[in-house]
This record gives sequence, structure tokens and C-alpha cells, in this order.
Amino acid sequence: MGKLGGGCGRLRRAASGLASAHFGAGLDLRMRLFNVLAAGGTAASLLTAAVSAAVGAGAPHVLACLALAALSAGLLAYSARTGDCRTCYYVSTVVVFLVFFPVLFFTSGGYRSGMPAFFVFAVAFTAAMLEGRAAVALSLAELAVYASSCAVAYLWPDTVRALPGERAVVIDTVAGFTAAASVLGACILLHFRMYDERQRRLAELNEILEGACRVKTEFLSHLSHEMRAPLAAASVNVQTVREILAELGDGGGGPPGAPAGGDAAGPGPAELLEGAQGEIMRLARMVGGMLALASLCEGARRAPVDLSALVLGGAEAMRLTLARRGNALETEVEPGLRVLGVADFLAQVEANLLSNACAHTRDGAVTVRAARAGREALVTVADTGDGIAPGLLPRVFERGVSAGGTGFGLYLCRSVVESHGGRIWIESERGRGTAVSFALPALTDGEGEGYGDA
Repeated sequence: MGKLGGGCGRLRRAASGLASAHFGAGLDLRMRLFNVLAAGGTAASLLTAAVSAAVGAGAPHVLACLALAALSAGLLAYSARTGDCRTCYYVSTVVVFLVFFPVLFFTSGGYRSGMPAFFVFAVAFTAAMLEGRAAVALSLAELAVYASSCAVAYLWPDTVRALPGERAVVIDTVAGFTAAASVLGACILLHFRMYDERQRRLAELNEILEGACRVKTEFLSHLSHEMRAPLAAASVNVQTVREILAELGDGGGGPPGAPAGGDAAGPGPAELLEGAQGEIMRLARMVGGMLALASLCEGARRAPVDLSALVLGGAEAMRLTLARRGNALETEVEPGLRVLGVADFLAQVEANLLSNACAHTRDGAVTVRAARAGREALVTVADTGDGIAPGLLPRVFERGVSAGGTGFGLYLCRSVVESHGGRIWIESERGRGTAVSFALPALTDGEGEGYGDA
């Protein structure tokens, strides 16, 4: 009994190892499908050989079935050893489906047998296993060969070795469609089972990614808030020092004895403070942009936004900053423009565009326009500043590409606009100014009422 139990255990382990090697979950989908085909083909061929011998189909047909079983078993072993299932696909299609199946068709009763069921299986499996033009070409070739075989069998009956009697025809037909349906059904079942496995795995990965995204957003949020406080304090201190210098009548000259505005010997205190203030504001915009982009990736609730009011408010908020650089602000905003989106993100887009216009324009004009254009709301921020070099212009919306800024602002603008189903573009001429426009799907009267106003 002990020896018998040990033998059964070894047999179970061997069967388990064989199943894992050929049908394990770690294998590629197409490899597993082919292995099902090869194993099923081996079993079906052996069954067909036995049935053919029992009904007296003749030695040629029995030998052809046994040869097919040997070929299928060999391909199964080859795919397991090399992992090269693609070669096995083509060998199966060309040798088995296009050569063996027609031979078996003529040696086992023609269309009065089970072979037409295998024809259907061959075409279906070829279409599922191969890809692109190869799948189409070989499937059409099989259809042509099988249709021609049936036509030849009908026109020249002597080319077909008939089965001995109606009983043999029924048995062979039942065995044929049973074997073909079983193998094809097993392949379909495996396909859906693997699909379910991948969907479950994808759901698990999505949960992991969502968790990581939440952690990232929380980290950036905390970092942003922590950085904003010292940045705001530094900005206030710089502004206070500038005001003190102005009250003392120090225009910010360079070294003692130099002109008030600084000279070649170096910039004066006021210029240094202005540069420091600019860097502080640039870092503050970068921090805000990072937080907005992180929130955008996580997803935020959208609601109807009064774009006209948002654009006017953002422009007015920048009026004083623009005036300090001698720039006039002009606004041309059509009332009643509404879009579906996140107001904070859209305000960040306008703020970035106005900050860029201010940074590259001095003693000029900045114009903000907003109007309906068909089914879109079109917003444009134009300036009369330095413009953008032609070589840089096609890449300004890429991350890290900059003409002196952070290389983050326009990238953020594009991300926000495209996430709202819109589009953004830029026009610029060196020395004559820049115009950045973005268009968003506009809401008509009554649209978005279920969301509540933002």
C-alpha cells in the first residue's frame, strides 16, 4: 500500500508539473491557447484514429490521424521547451490545417464525415491565434482550400474514400464535431478566464495606483502649504525693504559714488531686491502649479464655471503687477460665458498666462479677450513684449522648456485645458509680442444645472 501511495503521489506531482509547464498562469495568453490546441489536437487525433479503426475507415486514414497526433504532441513539447509558440502557430496552420486536414477529408468520407467541423475549427483558431495580415491571408487560404475540397468531392466522388455505411458516417460526424467543439470551447473558456484574471489584476493595480496618487497629492499639498508661508514672509520682507529704501531716498544705486540706478560696477539694492522678488514669485508659481497638477491627476469635481467673471477677476488681480512694469491692461470679455470645469484650475491657467506676459513685457500692453466662438469659449492673452524665438516656439508647451521661466507654467496650462476637453495654442513674433489662446467647450443656457454653480 505504501508503494502504491508513493506511486500515486509521484504521478500527481508529475501531472501537476506538466499542467503548470503548459497551462500555468504565468504563461502568455497565446502560449496557453496554443498548448490547449496542441493537447486537444493530440487527444482528438487519437480519438479519431480509434473511431476510424472501429468503423473500418481504412488504414490510410488511421495512419494519417496517428501522424497528426504525433505532430501535435511534438509541437506541444517544442513550445514548452523553447517558448516559441509563433513558429508552432505557422506549422499548425500550414502543415496541419492546410495539408493534413484536406488529406483526412478525402480519406474519411469527404463532406459526409466529421471533417467539416474541423474545417470550421481551423479557420476560427487561425483568426484567433495569428495577427494582422498573416491572420487574414491564412484564414482566406484555408477557406479557399476547404471550399475547393468540398467542390472536388462533389464533382469527382471517386476522389473520396467513403465511410462503410450510414452508421460509420453518424459515428464519425458526432466524433468530429464533439472533438472540434471541445477543443474550441476549451480555448474560449481559457481566453475568458485569463481575461477575468487580468481584469482582477488590473483592478488591484488601479487601487495601488490610486493609493499612491493620494499619498503623492497629500505630500505635495503639505509641501506646498509649508513652502508658501516662508515664501510669503520673504516676499513681504523684500517689499518692506524696498519701501524703506524708497523712503530713505536711496534709489538703489551701486557702490558709493555710482549713479542711483546702478552701473557697470553692479546693480543697486533696489534692482537686487526686485530680482529677488521676481525669483520668489517664480518659485511661488511653481509650487502652486505643482499642487494644481497633482490635484488634476487625482481628479476634481467639476461644476459650471462663470468663465467671464473668472477671466475678468484674474485680469484685475494682475492689474497692479502689470502697472509696476509700465504695462497697460485691456480687457474685452463677453458676458455670460460658462464652461464645465474646475474654477481653481482655470484661474491658474489665466494667472500663468498673465504672469508670462508681464515677465516678458515692459512699457507695453497686455490684452485679455474672452468670447464665444461657435460651441466654444475662446480666451486669449496677448502682449506686446519680447516674443518667443522661432526655434523654441513649437516646444513651449513641453515640460521643462522655458525662455527664462520655470518651464512648468505652459505645460500646466496645456494639461489643465486638455483635461477639460479643450485645446491651447500660441502665436508669437520675435520682438512684437505673443498671444496664447485656449478654447473650452461652452455651456449653453440650461446646461450643467444639475451640478450646481461654482
